[in-house]
Amino acid sequence: MLPSFSRLRKLLSAKRFPLAQHKTPHPESPHADQREYPGEGGNGRKTPFVYLSPARVIPTELIRTYLETLRLAPTRILDGHNGHPKENDVVLHNGNHKLTPLKPERRPVYRLIVYQEGWHILDMAFWRKYGACGWLDLQDDPDEFKTLIREALNGKTPLATSSVRPHLPHLEKFVDRQLGKKLTRRELEVSSRLMRGMTDKEIGKQLGITAGTTHNHRKAIYRKLGVRSIPQLILRLRTYDQL
Repeated sequence: MLPSFSRLRKLLSAKRFPLAQHKTPHPESPHADQREYPGEGGNGRKTPFVYLSPARVIPTELIRTYLETLRLAPTRILDGHNGHPKENDVVLHNGNHKLTPLKPERRPVYRLIVYQEGWHILDMAFWRKYGACGWLDLQDDPDEFKTLIREALNGKTPLATSSVRPHLPHLEKFVDRQLGKKLTRRELEVSSRLMRGMTDKEIGKQLGITAGTTHNHRKAIYRKLGVRSIPQLILRLRTYDQL
């Protein structure tokens, strides 16, 4: 299920954002091959690229229009055809999709910001293992989106919008604790969706795996956390969420 962009759509439909009227994906930014990009004040300045992921989905194009209309940074789609993120570049990724595989040595270099609706510390821990340094909740004020991207471009980390920010002090402790070390990336993915009340079939469909595989992950999670049912799992994970 894709995140709701109702607030951003409303923002983009405002008269002060004329580019939002384009309904079809526009071509690569005319600034895509140069590091010089006009700032909001109209003066040229050096700025990193913002790579958007995943490719060929409506939310990515909507975010792209938003960024380019506000002139925050030149944008590229992370699809393997537009080069790879370099040092200080920002990768803005939809948390409901897989991240385009990159060479391991490239991961610590760029700044990975993940956006979705609603965050649990399990979701944050999952993306933290991929090197994420920013977590953006689309239910927060759209102005926070702009502020967070600008701060990421200026090198500030870690970053989070207001509803996610209270989790930041606990994130590293969570990852360092036994639970954070025990669960694999896939188990963190499955756990966070179990917390939302999703069935094995629904989780499997979203993650691109079978319901049987999802069930096996769930049994492994139960074993590692010492629980025997979904209610016990939720209680255990909520306890960790309140650390």
